[in-house]
Amino acid sequence: MAGEQTTKKHVPANRNQARYEGLHQKIFRLIQEEERRSSWASLLRVIATLAAWLYDTIINLRNFLFDNGVLKTHRLNCPVISVGNLSVGGTGKTPMVVWLAKLFSEEGYRVGVLSRGYGGIETTRVTVVSDGENILANQTTSGDEPLMLSRQLSGIPVLCSTKRVKAGEAAIEKFNCNVLILDDGFQHRHLARDLDVVMLDARDPFGSNWVFPRGTLRERAEALGRAQVLVLSHFDGSKKARKNLETLSKNWPDKVMATATHRPTRIFSAADHGERPLSSLTDLRLAAFAGIARPDDFFQSVHNLGGSLVYTAALPDHYPLTRELLASLVREASRFEPELWVTTEKDWVRLPQVLPQEMELYVLAVEIALDRDGSQLTGAVRRVLKDVNVGSEESQG
Repeated sequence: MAGEQTTKKHVPANRNQARYEGLHQKIFRLIQEEERRSSWASLLRVIATLAAWLYDTIINLRNFLFDNGVLKTHRLNCPVISVGNLSVGGTGKTPMVVWLAKLFSEEGYRVGVLSRGYGGIETTRVTVVSDGENILANQTTSGDEPLMLSRQLSGIPVLCSTKRVKAGEAAIEKFNCNVLILDDGFQHRHLARDLDVVMLDARDPFGSNWVFPRGTLRERAEALGRAQVLVLSHFDGSKKARKNLETLSKNWPDKVMATATHRPTRIFSAADHGERPLSSLTDLRLAAFAGIARPDDFFQSVHNLGGSLVYTAALPDHYPLTRELLASLVREASRFEPELWVTTEKDWVRLPQVLPQEMELYVLAVEIALDRDGSQLTGAVRRVLKDVNVGSEESQG
């Protein structure tokens, strides 16, 4: 969290990994590590359990009020596709938003993306992050994820506001959008949607089955009843992942099910955007840093490219990157003599204008790839457009 004092925890030395944690990340980790039996950790779990019970009660009441029409939803005059999740971060929502936006755009629809803008200074006011041609906001104003979406989605406007209804109305009025994609929208029930796509981590879809802060769930699994499509991301084909898919299919037979993996697509210089082949990393000594929800997944992707990953630094999600911080990483990693540094697209948008001279930094672009019943997912979203009688520019031409 910006401005929060951090401490650094080293994982086993043979992994050459530094993990930077703020106070709230450290507390949350202690709560999750069930093997810790100290009185301090036990007290934290008791407090977290009580807080989770209160949070769960509030969420259940809120859902009851929405389900019974006491709290109102607002429907826009174009279809809305929501991409969200059930847990806290790291399930692949943003790559799925990019995948859907490109799908609709390639088929001739006028697509707009709506984001909350977490971490930006503008909240309730609608900010046009990108008009599809030019990026009009910076990371400080919009937050990192809307800016990352703007860089990835050429020709597609991206707007952010905590008031997603207002953002949707602006997208329709300013850009004549006829399809809107709501990023991280499953719990944002004020805006009516025509399709809910929920991302779940195939390796651990429900965490410990506890809601936050005792666990990682934003709401209980029963909430999946609101969704029409479930996508199991990070599907590695393991016995555990296959069992989780089987269980979800059995418990939710009416849902469209799909599985997906995340695959690197290209790597480019953070300084001049020049690309190099992914295969060029083979046999290089690499260092990597990531300030995302699940940095270890990114480090695994870097490792899989064939280089020798000699040093990694895990930072808190959305953590501000300064030249001083990066210089400290360079100093710490120097004893491992890395030849190249690698980071994520999300961290790329938070980089300072001037990098340490000793850091030759590249950005690894990763996309989502549907690998089971992808046709059912595309069929589901196309049916939505057909049901609400929305035509693409190609079909109208």
